[in-house]
Amino acid sequence: MTTKIETLKDALSHRHSHYAIRPEWVAPREAVEDLLGHVLQNIPSAFNSQPVRMVLLTGEAHTAHWELIEKALIGFMGQEKYEANTAPKVRQAFASGVGTILFFDVPSVTEGLQASFPAYAANFPLWAQQTQGSHQYAVWMGLDVLGFGVNLQHYIGMIDDEIKTLAGVDPSWVLTAQMPFGAPVEEVSAKEKLSLAETLIVK
Repeated sequence: MTTKIETLKDALSHRHSHYAIRPEWVAPREAVEDLLGHVLQNIPSAFNSQPVRMVLLTGEAHTAHWELIEKALIGFMGQEKYEANTAPKVRQAFASGVGTILFFDVPSVTEGLQASFPAYAANFPLWAQQTQGSHQYAVWMGLDVLGFGVNLQHYIGMIDDEIKTLAGVDPSWVLTAQMPFGAPVEEVSAKEKLSLAETLIVK
């Protein structure tokens, strides 16, 4: 009989970056929406501050997002260099998916905490980053359990204002990551890890 901890360990082990995905819903869109809502309602944050926001892009919104990224990259790199080095990944691993989740931080939340608890002011930005990572990992693992191939990208700091306008979000929000997902084209092998003798200390 499979125990809950074994189920969790299996999910942890199966999550990998998929860089070849297809535009296919292997689980209903509603299941993805439910997953995102569940993560937002259950992943903890410092002082229960809840600074994370998500936007689920599908269909034309998903396509438009990656067209925007592609246009920006061509502007920065030039068409020839872009086609030679970056285009295959953008077109086969990101734009080729069925959807993209945008992750945002609400900086006013952290600023409010810093003002209310000055003794911890220097820590709140770090805790906000940790909260982003917790949400992103939980969503990634959940999408994997649903059968999707997923990867995490950080095309940020280039055209964030245009991305926020396209997504229709508050201009003050800070984009932290994009998570494209779709039907996996193939299974992905686990990467080599350091031995536990190097990474785990028990006293």
